Amino acid sequence: MEFEKLLKELQDIVDRLDDPKTGLDEGLALFDRGIKVSKECLKVLTETRGKVELLKKELDGLTLTTFDVENDQ
Repeated sequence: MEFEKLLKELQDIVDRLDDPKTGLDEGLALFDRGIKVSKECLKVLTETRGKVELLKKELDGLTLTTFDVENDQ
């Protein structure tokens, strides 16, 4: 699931938990779901961080090559 969708779901859960009309059973179920969504968010962030680190390593391994266009004829 997309990170933004997970974050939106988590915000919706928090809003419902803040609602004084939310009962204990519903609140407990929402809290449980919120924990699961939080873990999914953390997983996505961790995976993304890993991808960024790999891309940075690839970039660090690149060398800049200059071309002398005038003498390259």
